[in-house]
Amino acid sequence: MAIIKLSSFNKEKIIDEENIIIGSGAGGSTVAFELLKKGKKSIILEEGPDVEDYDNLNVGKSIVNLYKNSGATPLFSSNGGPLIGYGQGSCVGGSTYVNAGYFSNTPEWVFQEWLDQEKTILNYKDFQKLIEEIKLEMQINTENLTAKDGDSQFLFDRAKKMNWQVEKCERFSTGIEGEEKQNMNTTYHKELLKNGIDIIHNCRVEKIITQNNVAKSIEVLDKIDNKKYQFKFKNLFINCGPINTPYLLLKNKLLKFEKKQKYFEFHINFKVIVKFNKEINFNSINKFDPNLPISIYFLREFEKEGSLLSAANSELPYILATCSHFNDQIKKDIYENAKNYAMYIYQIKSSSLGRIKNFLNNPYVEYEYNSKDNDEISKAINRTAEFFLNGDAEFILYPFENSLPVKSVKDANYLSNNFIPKKLHSVSVHGMSSLRSGNDNNLKTNYYGKLKNLDNVYISDASILPGNTGESPQASIMAFAKFMIQNLNIN
Repeated sequence: MAIIKLSSFNKEKIIDEENIIIGSGAGGSTVAFELLKKGKKSIILEEGPDVEDYDNLNVGKSIVNLYKNSGATPLFSSNGGPLIGYGQGSCVGGSTYVNAGYFSNTPEWVFQEWLDQEKTILNYKDFQKLIEEIKLEMQINTENLTAKDGDSQFLFDRAKKMNWQVEKCERFSTGIEGEEKQNMNTTYHKELLKNGIDIIHNCRVEKIITQNNVAKSIEVLDKIDNKKYQFKFKNLFINCGPINTPYLLLKNKLLKFEKKQKYFEFHINFKVIVKFNKEINFNSINKFDPNLPISIYFLREFEKEGSLLSAANSELPYILATCSHFNDQIKKDIYENAKNYAMYIYQIKSSSLGRIKNFLNNPYVEYEYNSKDNDEISKAINRTAEFFLNGDAEFILYPFENSLPVKSVKDANYLSNNFIPKKLHSVSVHGMSSLRSGNDNNLKTNYYGKLKNLDNVYISDASILPGNTGESPQASIMAFAKFMIQNLNIN
């Protein structure tokens, strides 16, 4: 069928469909694909726009239009932790369209922790089979990927020189030079559309109507013409992300978290900007491009402590967008010497836990800052200084309010011992586990993602991951969505 507006889908205000899927990202698209294999039709509803309307936008406009809340849903700390901006794609394809496309596998040691804690009944061997199934379906082949910029190559060369573990990171890519990054739009959506599945964009689910523990229908707002439509269904699959899925249920009074129930987990990502003594950034473009040259390497020396380092998008607009807290002199130098600057992301597998709230009909995330995260941030400062300040780099800019350039390991050591957490400029793009299952009666979903208090509502996005993956969760989201549909007896 087609990617269409709600107004052009049906002249009737009441639409009856067997399966309704909210969200067109990794979870929702995988569910639709697996249902199709079972001979089951569905309709996908997407709050965001069709990406074809926003190709080749500048960076600022792309963030505003293709991300939820312009890319900055805030995570608030209740006890002195940093204010963290959470980024989630809101467009056809969801985060798979706007993210870096890492196809990271949840490590076996993390998975074993989940099994030991009875957070899943999926064993690691079967999980790997699902991962391989996804690779085959999406034609993922990363063997031929090469570093397209100096920042990524530096990470690899420097790690080898220090004898630190570094690996090529798998990506959603065919591995063929010049081909675009794989995402839901380039893979599953093509197959879905070919087989009669409609994807309706720019529509937001407002209400879920239930009767006797069964969801009967949803009220959907067409964001273009501001009209409301009703969808009836047999089964409802919610894939609005680890924040907005719980929020939708909270808003409709179908979910309640007690104060002690903090399940939302996330990664703390902060960007370090490095000025090198030589040209290292060969690309200086200012257009939005999902295929920007990014790191194909991860520094994994501290992976079991929950830390990863990779190159980020080092194009000038992205670097400048990260520099709001630096003085004008530094900004001017970055602008004038852009090819000497590169940006890297340090990712921490956070130990902090959060809770989703409905505050004045908006999602509100409150987390309790864990002191372990403080220790990991301190380690990150020292590790990156040791890594970069070796004669190759002139200084490092750390993302703290009013921070000065760090030019020596000694300076970094001082910063690591004296930083104030709430002054850290941090982001997260990997949230998960807000509605996780487990062997606890207080948990909201069963092992197959079914909401316990409703017979025909299923959660199939990052919300149901058993815990913090320590990696990009996209591949794991898809694997768990497959596991759910393959094991459910859907009427």
